[in-house]
Amino acid sequence: MKTWISMIAGLVIGVILSFFFLDDNSVTLMELDDSGNMIKTTSELDFNLITNRFLIIVAVSILIYSIWTLIERKGKEL
Repeated sequence: MKTWISMIAGLVIGVILSFFFLDDNSVTLMELDDSGNMIKTTSELDFNLITNRFLIIVAVSILIYSIWTLIERKGKEL
């Protein structure tokens, strides 16, 4: 149960942190015809952003799990 809660909390906190601290640098390509009318718009994924968000989420989840485990151990010692 502790694992699932720390993963969900890490996901929520990690998404919030990455939203505020990481910039989205995705590229949008627009194809125009000869008269300047837009034919097609293509958006590319920013794989660095996706990777960094994933790493932040994993790190926060591990941090929450570790802190929770330390608190439980200290509580049992007392």
